[in-house]
Amino acid sequence: MLRESPWNGDWVLSRTRNTKEVMEGAAEDYRFRLAPDGHIRWEIPSLNEVVEGRVDGQPMMIRRPGAEGQTLALTPQGPYTLRYAVAKAGKALGEGRMTLVEQGKAWVDITQPAGRPDFAHVVIYVRPGDADK
Repeated sequence: MLRESPWNGDWVLSRTRNTKEVMEGAAEDYRFRLAPDGHIRWEIPSLNEVVEGRVDGQPMMIRRPGAEGQTLALTPQGPYTLRYAVAKAGKALGEGRMTLVEQGKAWVDITQPAGRPDFAHVVIYVRPGDADK
């Protein structure tokens, strides 16, 4: 029997673990629902963003004002890591790796412009009750 994904639920930007510069450019919150069959509902409530599809590396349309034509592709690397790629009209824009840490109490996003690891930065998200920890 398949169990619930450790990604499921609400996440917020950690106010104590991110730099001021990261805080200014990162999304405030995420909400994930990843079903055992690989279907995902990815939300960024603060941006009115919703993505639905499968975690199989195939592009899914991003529904958000101002993101017309953009897609998100997610590829699992085990239950605790997701690789992602953002594109527009087939042209890669950004990519990264999200990894659950601290027994699923936080996740670290190493994000970068497509093909530019020299411009990568780290963003940390936590469960809402742990936002100041």
